Amino acid sequence: MWLRVAQSIVLAAAFWLFASGVSAQITQPIGNGQQGGSQIATLEQQLINRLKATTADRQTYIKLVVQKTETGELDQARVLAFERYAIRRNPEFPFPFFERAMRFEADRTGVVLPPVRMLANPANQPRPGK
Repeated sequence: MWLRVAQSIVLAAAFWLFASGVSAQITQPIGNGQQGGSQIATLEQQLINRLKATTADRQTYIKLVVQKTETGELDQARVLAFERYAIRRNPEFPFPFFERAMRFEADRTGVVLPPVRMLANPANQPRPGK
């Protein structure tokens, strides 16, 4: 009897999720709706989606990492390696592991990369000369 109740609950939850149009993708769909459009995710889209960066401050952090990758301050191959490491460490909540690995890499290479909590509240950022 309990098995049937559990199956009914799972089936109802699955139906509700599909009926409500819930999507696991965080960023906008790729392409412009035309045939032959680009279907390759940008580094930013990939990191936001795979690291499950759902808050604005985490997405801002990833944008900063991508910006430093584009300027050559950070190596893209290492950033992607840290992404894979974070996902292996905790597939359900990988972002903190990514941030910790990036902080280590930034310290090692001398790149300025503030922690996410600093991006969440700019008033907490240290002022120059203080």
